[in-house]
Amino acid sequence: MDRLTATIAFVRRWFVRVSAALVGLAILGGIYMAYRLNIDRAEAFEDDVAHFKYGSTGGDRNFGVPFVVWQALPVLFRDHLPAGREDLGWEALGFIYETDENGTKRSRPVGSSLRNYMGIDRIFLNCAACHTGTLRTSPDTEPVVLVGMPANRIDLQAFQNFLTGAALDERFTSEHILAQIDAMGLELDLINRLALQFFGVYELRERILTISSRFSFAEREPAFGPGRFDTFSPAKALLAWPTDQIPDHEAIGVVDFPSIWLQGPRDGMQLHWDGNNTKLQERNRSAAFGTGALPPILDRESVAKVENYLLTAEPPAFSDFYPDQLDPTLAAAGKPLYEALCLDCHGLNGRDFDGKYVGQVAPIEEIGTDRHRLDNYTFDLAVNQNVLYAEFGEERFQNFRKTNGYANMPLDGVWLRAPYLHNGSVPTLWDLLTPADQRPAVFYRGYDVYDPVNVGFESRPSEIPAEERDGLFCFETRAVTFDGCPSPPANRAVCDATTCRGNSNSGHEYGTDLADGEKRALIEYLKTF
Repeated sequence: MDRLTATIAFVRRWFVRVSAALVGLAILGGIYMAYRLNIDRAEAFEDDVAHFKYGSTGGDRNFGVPFVVWQALPVLFRDHLPAGREDLGWEALGFIYETDENGTKRSRPVGSSLRNYMGIDRIFLNCAACHTGTLRTSPDTEPVVLVGMPANRIDLQAFQNFLTGAALDERFTSEHILAQIDAMGLELDLINRLALQFFGVYELRERILTISSRFSFAEREPAFGPGRFDTFSPAKALLAWPTDQIPDHEAIGVVDFPSIWLQGPRDGMQLHWDGNNTKLQERNRSAAFGTGALPPILDRESVAKVENYLLTAEPPAFSDFYPDQLDPTLAAAGKPLYEALCLDCHGLNGRDFDGKYVGQVAPIEEIGTDRHRLDNYTFDLAVNQNVLYAEFGEERFQNFRKTNGYANMPLDGVWLRAPYLHNGSVPTLWDLLTPADQRPAVFYRGYDVYDPVNVGFESRPSEIPAEERDGLFCFETRAVTFDGCPSPPANRAVCDATTCRGNSNSGHEYGTDLADGEKRALIEYLKTF
């Protein structure tokens, strides 16, 4: 009996001890999980340029893709990348990768942010995705990354199509994705592995398909191609508009990415292509929607750092890249031509924006360019946008307005803004000074070798190596084609008078009646901007 009593007492003591240990472990585990689930730490940079390229807007909090999954996707689903570019990974879609000081390729592209949120590193896009490009002075030189210029290589529609194609693929399962992560030797701790296996991958798939459904408006538009996107139809989708019921004349809103240097002098001007807002901070918060940064999750401190940098950020000088391609005498001859024809609308020069009509909207009847983007932004959308940020006091949108044309913009760094016009339908400054009916009807986009004579990125098939043409986008302003251009790539196998709406290269015929020598002089002066 004494032995039984002792045994029972022994078991009871160990039961209490084990129970206490388990409770303690549970408490510690709960504390750790509470800590882990409250982690919210974005990668930040002291250097303004680096922060612009890699800092967060906050969209990585809810739209962020687990970084290990991001790395695995273009490998596992390489067959959904553009044909002939399957081995390039994310670069196949125009993403730019830099190398570090040791010459090692960075693990993520320019225009992406990385945030450890709830214990897992997540990646998503930031402002630099649309406002950083590259330039090569010849096909044999390495590309130079230039911040603030329009992103001339990234194709966000192709990016969206890739993600959608992957999400619809039967291999988009935790089993296949985790196997790819392991095959690539990517680090993944037990907790995150279990989270991805039982929840994360399926939640990501549903999120991609939901966003894809909201972006179905793009099916009614011409293919965007690199360097372009529809900027306000996503706002309609965000506000739950039935985009399939939008009238045809309001359905197309594709525009070229703008440059974003020297924002300080622009304060108070009519901003966006159609001049629908006059407040820099409000315009910036609106743009942040494109990176997934909804009002509650906007990283205000990080965005403020970017805003402050852009107030005074200057464009690169043409002469730094092409010192032998700038003729000071010819530029001096072009100055009076510019002052007579362009100053009132575009400012005194590339740094002094003083001009009678600078930052004001020119009526569509006067400028004559494609009106689809103007019609895409409606009075009803302006009214709806002005309720956004309503619960955030002074941040509430109050300045969106419907206009009747396109805004006259300053021309700082104009040499890097090609292709020209709001829809990117004119490849070079020389072409812009050509009557509209003589401008190129079809040209390549996405090539970063520069043409310093005509001022724009090379777009002529005869001047682009055949091995590089296959990876470019054939931009069609009208329903025609040429031998060097596929018929037609990326325009959904159809490009006719209906599907090419919005791509017109008409209008802005100022200076087209100058003599050729005068045009060359004017262009030479614009190189100094």
